[in-house]
Amino acid sequence: MAHNLTHTIQRNGTFLFNRRVPRAIAEQFSCAVVRISLGTDYDEAKQKSEALTAKLNDIWASSDVRPVSPQALLASVAPRTIDLLQCTELYLAERDIRVRPTELAVEALVRVSGNKDIRKYTRDDARALVASLQKKGCKSATVRRRIQSLHAVIESGLIELDASTRNPFGRLVIPGEGKDVSKRQVFEITELREIYGQAVASARDTRLTLPILGETGARLAEIVGLRWEDVDLDEQSIRITPHEYRRLKTSSSERTVPLVGYALKAITVLADQKEDSPFVFPRWWRPDGFVSTHASNTLNKNLRSVAAGRTCHCFRHTLRDRLRNVEAPAELVDEIGGWSHSGGVGSRYGQGYSLDLKRQWLERAKI
Repeated sequence: MAHNLTHTIQRNGTFLFNRRVPRAIAEQFSCAVVRISLGTDYDEAKQKSEALTAKLNDIWASSDVRPVSPQALLASVAPRTIDLLQCTELYLAERDIRVRPTELAVEALVRVSGNKDIRKYTRDDARALVASLQKKGCKSATVRRRIQSLHAVIESGLIELDASTRNPFGRLVIPGEGKDVSKRQVFEITELREIYGQAVASARDTRLTLPILGETGARLAEIVGLRWEDVDLDEQSIRITPHEYRRLKTSSSERTVPLVGYALKAITVLADQKEDSPFVFPRWWRPDGFVSTHASNTLNKNLRSVAAGRTCHCFRHTLRDRLRNVEAPAELVDEIGGWSHSGGVGSRYGQGYSLDLKRQWLERAKI
């Protein structure tokens, strides 16, 4: 195999750095030829041969040339390596983001292509991952999120290594992307009344989650991760804020939401049943965080008997429609649900709507 690597020959598939020492300093350097194995990988051999050449030039240009161990010389120029799992650990340690989405993406790639040096992943690995996820039935939006997570992890590692390797997860085409999107359904008012009534009558903590979701428009993880210190029964409100067991999706997710109607009834029943736990829903707590996926599976199962095809997240879309129908200001609706403001830079100035004003609009839309 022909190659053009600096001061390098190839024997039986192995690249060997092979450079003669200048005669004038051969005695001081204690050898006439520097010969070091560079391995079988072309790109790695190229990087090492160029680095060794530059290193020896500096050593031999010195006024005081001394012997150098070939292995020590190779170690001094060997490229840093970092595998995917190490890179992920560093990436997550440096960022205040939700850990699980990134972990899911990395786990999926490791199952398909294994854990290896981040510079060894190829476009074929990326395409194989896409095919694997789609075969499992993942929607294209989910596949895109996994790809974006992996692109961010690997990009951070390439920057850390000062590597020129192209990120294989950039600008990746996902077959059929967007064609599998289905519009989120909403609940009918009659369905909400039935769901809420059953929840309050049961007095079970799992079902009591539903009216709180429906009348606050909060995300399931935000409600499942509530602490009692976040609940103010005097003010009849809840404070949605990040803590060590539950992060928030965005900066605009942090907010205070009034409790009205069935949401207030549900939280009052839960308060009467309160046990020795700092959490409103201790059944979903684990030492490493809240298992909101487990909660989602349980609650969605409860919803099937009343509203087939609807999920917990449909409460969020339903409340937005209900607030629209009473002509609530869009910016106020964003604040209640923790959505990013769509009104431009000015909408982010100031403290936002007061709790009383948010309560007034929620009262108009309540069941």
